[in-house]
Amino acid sequence: MAYLTDETRISEKALAYLLTEKVPLLRRYLGDTLEHEKDLENFVVGLHPSEVACLIQYLDPPYRELFINWLKPHFDPEIFLFLAENLREDIINFLSTAEIVRILDLLESDDAVEILTSFDPERKDEVLEALPLKKRQFFIHRLAFPELSAGRLMQTEVLTMPPDWTVAQGIEYIKSVKVPRFYDIFIVNSDNYLLGAVELHHLIQNPSSKFLHEVMDKHVRSIPVTWRQEEVGFLFRLYGLISAPVVDERNTVQGVITVDDVMLMVEKKAEEDLLHMGRIHGSDFYDSVLKTSFSRVHWLIITVANTLLTSLVINQFQETLQEKVALTILMPIAAAMGGNGGIQSTTVAIRALATRDLNAMNAFRTLLKEFRVALLNGGIFGFILAGVAYIWFEDVRFSIILGGAIIFNMVWAGVAGIAFPLVIFRLGQDPALSAGPLLTTTTDVFGYALFLGLAYLLLH
Repeated sequence: MAYLTDETRISEKALAYLLTEKVPLLRRYLGDTLEHEKDLENFVVGLHPSEVACLIQYLDPPYRELFINWLKPHFDPEIFLFLAENLREDIINFLSTAEIVRILDLLESDDAVEILTSFDPERKDEVLEALPLKKRQFFIHRLAFPELSAGRLMQTEVLTMPPDWTVAQGIEYIKSVKVPRFYDIFIVNSDNYLLGAVELHHLIQNPSSKFLHEVMDKHVRSIPVTWRQEEVGFLFRLYGLISAPVVDERNTVQGVITVDDVMLMVEKKAEEDLLHMGRIHGSDFYDSVLKTSFSRVHWLIITVANTLLTSLVINQFQETLQEKVALTILMPIAAAMGGNGGIQSTTVAIRALATRDLNAMNAFRTLLKEFRVALLNGGIFGFILAGVAYIWFEDVRFSIILGGAIIFNMVWAGVAGIAFPLVIFRLGQDPALSAGPLLTTTTDVFGYALFLGLAYLLLH
């Protein structure tokens, strides 16, 4: 799999050159493709697939379509790997089924599966039907694995050898087979059962007469094909792996996962978590206005529900607010302090869950720590702001109301900021997507309810 995924991987100087020199020139050539046919051919010669992908992404939609249509005979399949996912869908619509089949055939297996999964169901079925029987069965088998499993991440082009071969036989075999980039040779028996592994440099450094079972490492960190991709990333990070075999329940080798695949997966997951914390399911940078609007509406509806619920709480204390107008000045402080404290706890929890630092073994200890931190911070800021309230209104009751509401709400926010992500994660959902709205709603509602409840008790 390619190391780059989009234009952000191109250096700033290269990107500036593409935007200031290449894109305007490309627009001019595309204005009359017949007249500039030779110019266009010279233009794309020597460009890396990532640079072509960058040009496609920066072209306006009409020019983009012209460029894709002209590029079809020269289309490098790896261009797909550097495009934003939502742009892939648009470009797929410009390509015929036969052209897509050709692209899938030229890509490594893991890259081909990734491209195929981005198709809508109807187009996917159409492409599968057009594939040769053996290829079709291969893709159907791969797509049967859960979407975020090791089976989807692995590549099936894997180098295996029997244990009774010598080092010399192994090296000769490597010269004769066509396998993408590899780092380890996996030793298997006649049933493809994993016995061990030999690192490439270790193979070369050993005497040519030695047998592979003598030089192999029997303690191989293998990956079950059903593992979640996040677990794969954790294993690579924990043991500093470069590659690892993927095995089924019988311990037979199904494929291999390499560190570049893991890097991209981790990066993609981090990007998703960042977008989810902003209540966005995926990057909509290249989407149309209507599609972008529709993808964001449901989270705005949740925000409306949150604000209406908060308004209902405030409405229950109308008389108290009318009698003491000063409360309206102090009221947002408690909710805001709780909200910010909760965001800090939630961010730490989501990060810790992603890196497996937070788990069932230390969940209670983490909750207790956050409770103490929230109590300390709540006490400090509650005391300071209570003093500000007294100086402002010269009434100790306002100080008690504000200080008490801040302490209680920050304690709740700190504990909930850890508890919500933990519970959501245990339920098999993404805490980055769901924990934020829950926390925001509860801290707002509790913040106003605590503040106004204390005000009602002390001022009546």
